[in-house]
Amino acid sequence: MSALRDEQVRDEIRRQTTLEGASQILAECAKTLGWDVAAFHADKDAVDLPRTSNGEFIAAMMGWPVDCLSAWRTASFGRHCPIAQRCGQVTDPFVWNCDSRDSDWFGSEFTAEQRKVMDHYGRYVSSGIAVPVRLAAGNTGYVSWCSRSRDDNANACAALGSMFFVSHVFIRHIEMLLGKAAVRGQLTTRERQCLTWAARGKSEEEIALIIHRSHDTVHFHLRNAALKLDAGNRTHAVAIACTRGMISLH
Repeated sequence: MSALRDEQVRDEIRRQTTLEGASQILAECAKTLGWDVAAFHADKDAVDLPRTSNGEFIAAMMGWPVDCLSAWRTASFGRHCPIAQRCGQVTDPFVWNCDSRDSDWFGSEFTAEQRKVMDHYGRYVSSGIAVPVRLAAGNTGYVSWCSRSRDDNANACAALGSMFFVSHVFIRHIEMLLGKAAVRGQLTTRERQCLTWAARGKSEEEIALIIHRSHDTVHFHLRNAALKLDAGNRTHAVAIACTRGMISLH
């Protein structure tokens, strides 16, 4: 895309008042830039997938098969996704692929769990480029531009500047939308951590000691988690988070 087109996409994304609307613009942009489908997370540590206000997967609206998304969530692949993990280690875009013949990941051997994740991705896409986006709150979001053909990367890479620009605009905008709307299911790393300890029977005072934060900070994170999950209280929030695979009791 030209610089003018980049600015038009930026303005269109920023005009969106819902996660669904912004995500649709991203999906359309991916097609324009030569990719088959795009994926994103506002927090690389997310173990659930973004959803619409009706609880449907946002990614399904963007062109991902529902069975792919359901399996990703059921198997908690978010905990072991090597793409998300690398986004937390680097700041530059990087190319990835799902070729089962590749035994390592940027110089390191795949773990068994990482290979399961990439094999799962490989049923639906072949390769892509991930763009990490550092956020002020200390989280890292990312957009992954995906192709069903490994050979498509050469042409799509020609638009890397646009991909970088749009990824940053998109992630920063949806971070703002998520903050305003407290969209169900979008928990920060700290909120999940506090909920996990609460699920294990720890009081707010005990959690504060464990994570080296004040009692007020723990109370703040647990309250926010309950609001985002539409829970009536902390116990209800724990139950919802466990059911969705967002936290583990073990």
